[in-house]
Formats: sequence, structure tokens, C-alpha cells
Amino acid sequence: MPPELLVTGALNWDINLFVKHLPNPGEEVVVEKIERVPGGKGGNVSVAAARILGPGRVALTACVGKDDVGRKQISVLKDEGVDTSGIQVLDHVESGQAYITVDDSGTNVIETHFGANARLERDHIMQSQVQTLLSKSSLMVVIDPPRALAGRILAEGRRLRRPVIWHPGVLTRFGLEAFRKDLEGLDYLVLNEAEASRFANARGLDDALETIGKAAPGTKVLVTLGGKGAAFYAKGKLSKIGKVQLNKLGKKVVNTTGCGDAFVGAFAAYRILENSDMEAFRYANMAGALKASRSETRGSPSRKELEEACQRYSASTTLG
Repeated sequence: MPPELLVTGALNWDINLFVKHLPNPGEEVVVEKIERVPGGKGGNVSVAAARILGPGRVALTACVGKDDVGRKQISVLKDEGVDTSGIQVLDHVESGQAYITVDDSGTNVIETHFGANARLERDHIMQSQVQTLLSKSSLMVVIDPPRALAGRILAEGRRLRRPVIWHPGVLTRFGLEAFRKDLEGLDYLVLNEAEASRFANARGLDDALETIGKAAPGTKVLVTLGGKGAAFYAKGKLSKIGKVQLNKLGKKVVNTTGCGDAFVGAFAAYRILENSDMEAFRYANMAGALKASRSETRGSPSRKELEEACQRYSASTTLG
């Protein structure tokens, strides 16, 4: 069976630095622990979805360098059951890397060297192996690709009449007007709260969603709200779900890096499994919360872990 979910996005090797508190300008702080782990939004989403759907049902198209990091990335993805046939290996460029400082509360600061990720281009998307993955997929996730490529990938989704989930990430800095045409026919747009305001050039979430809704009336918007849960906006109606109180599951926040990726991967996976938007949304919210309780960037849960956590949490909430 060919992969049903195709993800396009970045691969980074993450260097996580754990500190007591984030440094102020000019301040030196002690690093308590260092972790070197695979990351990047494309990789994280792919793995999060594969842990729910199982081996061979998720593929990733991305770029890495011909270096140790690139080789390790592909090996790790294969071990997770992700189809790597759409990953291009490039000469004379380093694989992407991210340097992430995390404090005791799980808050982070991220600095990224895009490296090979910035070289993901239209020619790669048009290669036969990638076109085969596109044509056989039933859902696409486009997460934080280079600006020049974002519109091309979204256009491929429209051409093939595939449902598309787009998380523009850092591209929100260019504003909604820069992508107005690309929003036509888009099924899902995923943003965090700050990205929503920046993308719509609006003050506050309500104004941002109203602006996006007018520009793309058929698009469903999912907004991650960090410690406040998440929001789902469709056809002028806003639904919110509260944050997961991890203490009710015997857990606590350790590292919030990658929570949004776990959210997107879980939402996509449960839509593949033919759950409704709101069912997938609730699973996604729990997946992001469970990831926060783990130090690794790709700390997303398995399907069994996620569904058991949802059942336990529902029972604990009902009991008060």
C-alpha cells in the first residue's frame, strides 16, 4: 500500500540545551544537560503521524546534505516507518540544524540554520518519485517550506484535488496578502496564536480569524494556544478546547519544543483514519500536551498511548 499522507517540510538536527532560566542579553547561564536529537517540522510531523498510522502510511519530501546528519536523519525516519523516497540528498551543503535553549518551565528559544532545507525547490517536487507520492496520497501536510516553493506545493494539491493542511510557520511574516491566491481552495490552515495575528496583521485572535475568514471563507483554521489549549474556526464559528492539565495524567511540562508538530501530525493522522474534524482536533490537542511532558523534540505519542491518555483524562475530568 502506498503512503496515504505526504508531508513536505524541514529536517533539522536539534541541539537542546537545558538551563534553569533563559539568559538575559549579556548573561551567561549554566547548561545543565545537552541532548542531540532529530527534529525539523517536516520530520517531526511525519513521525508523529507514523506513530499513529503505522509503518509505510506516511511519506516525507525534504532535503538533507550528504553528511552524517543527513544519513542519520534518513535512518531514523526509516526506523519510524516513514517512507523516505521523496528526500533529496544534496552535495556541498550542510543538513539543517537547530539550537534550542529550554528552561525549567519548558519555555524555549530556537535558532535555526536552514542549510539544505532552503534548497527544497520546484524541480524536486516535479521529480517522478515525488509526483508518484503526490498522486497516490489522500492528504497532504505542507509545513514551513521555503517561500518560493509554498505556492507551488499548494497548487499541486489543488491540481490533484487532495485535501491540504498548511502550516506556514515563519512564512507568516510575509503576511496574508502575499499568499491570498494560495489560500484559494485550501482545506486547513494551522497557526499558533502569535502567527495568526502576524499573518492577518490583526490585533488579537478574534480579529485575526475574522480577517482570515474573509480572505479564505472555505478554509478551516486551527490555532494552537500554548498553555491555553487550541481553537478551531470554520465558517465564522469558533470552537475552543482547554489546555490539558498534565498533572491529572501524572505528568508535567518538560519541553514544549515540537508540541505544535505533534498536534499537526496527530490531526492529519486521525483525518486519514476518517475521524471527524473535531475528533481529530481533540486527539491533536492531547498529542501536543503529551509531547510537552517529554524532553525529546520528537516526543509524540503512539496511537495506543494517545487514546489511553484521552480515556484516562476524560474519566478524571468527569470525576472532577
